[in-house]
Amino acid sequence: MFSERTFQAQIIQNEFQQSLHAKDLEPGTNTRGNIIKRKMKDYFTLFLETSSIHGLNHLVASKRHPFEVSSSEPDKETLTKFIIGISNATYETFDTIPVYDGIPADKYVELVLNLSASFKPTLTIGATGISLNIIPTITEMGLCYAVNSKVAIYNSPAYRAANRWDRVVVHNSTFYIHPLDGEVFAQVINLSTSYDVYLHGPLEVPDISTRHQHSAEDFYMKLYVTALTVYTSSEAAKLSVAQRRCRFLHENILQHNSVYTYTMCRMECRIRLCLKYCKCIPHFYRRIGDEKTCDIRGLHCLYQYKDELYKLQDKSGKKINCGCFPICDDVNYVIQSNVLQEWFLGTNLQWGIVTYPRMRYRRDIIFGFTDVLVAVGGMAGLFLGCSVLSFMEIVYFLTLRLICYTHRSASK
Repeated sequence: MFSERTFQAQIIQNEFQQSLHAKDLEPGTNTRGNIIKRKMKDYFTLFLETSSIHGLNHLVASKRHPFEVSSSEPDKETLTKFIIGISNATYETFDTIPVYDGIPADKYVELVLNLSASFKPTLTIGATGISLNIIPTITEMGLCYAVNSKVAIYNSPAYRAANRWDRVVVHNSTFYIHPLDGEVFAQVINLSTSYDVYLHGPLEVPDISTRHQHSAEDFYMKLYVTALTVYTSSEAAKLSVAQRRCRFLHENILQHNSVYTYTMCRMECRIRLCLKYCKCIPHFYRRIGDEKTCDIRGLHCLYQYKDELYKLQDKSGKKINCGCFPICDDVNYVIQSNVLQEWFLGTNLQWGIVTYPRMRYRRDIIFGFTDVLVAVGGMAGLFLGCSVLSFMEIVYFLTLRLICYTHRSASK
């Protein structure tokens, strides 16, 4: 270890000498006083970077956020509580965030992203030729990381920062396994902190009302689930949304998202209620037009309506009509068991399907136009002794035959 530190110090020293030589060659800055000041500054920076005293290197580290070094803020205690509160802000915790005006409301998301720890766990799956991906996404619970999701990218920091509204081609297509493959698990290891797990289908996102599982640090959580699939036939897909009472991703009516999901529709409903109650929206939503991002006072205002916003019910308990239909193709996961045990090798998560689904639901047309003709003809034949042709005869005699008969009568 000593030799490694000596080698690193030698490299730093060489870079330091090169930087001094380069600065000495700059025109107009070769006065003796400027050279001495510059060398003293660089030498002090070198001391902070290579010192064995814990924490000094962070004061001069490059690309470090201002809140991560020594700050000139006089009320550091309020600032600390504000940062912790805004990083964990949800409808149920808005009241715990202290009022702090040093950071504008439209910078809250940027602050949370800049102060978020690096999330680079190891993700594996027990199936050959399959790779999963992790996508950061902004939710009502803060910054989350979605595994193998097809819609999480539409609320990712990169997608929002680029001001994109287009559809994204997702390469993590559905993979299929055979029951003879045995139990297939995916796991995330080397997590650095406690976490919450939200289970949902690949075409959905979680919200504050989604049930979740919590794991403390240094525990191994094992989730065993089964799946229930709902899909829509090609014939039913040709019907209108009002007829089939579901929507596909591309049938989007939402203003704050590029695709449609049931949960995103509920989020849009909460946005409308936030604007109605407090004239602003929380920072974790995507702002459009002249919408105002809530400052701390606005978040405190929203906390007064947390029950209505959380449950989407009014004060009398009546359900608020948001006009949200479920998505036409969906996968619902049901937790069969949750095993949580202390683990000395770190914080890990494993989930998988133990019992393979034995059925799936199909949304289809069970009574079409042809079925109506058959049913009407059958009942008419049974009770009236006629068929569909008999009804066509009535139409014929009341229209074309009547016109011809009237014309001949008039000519006589």
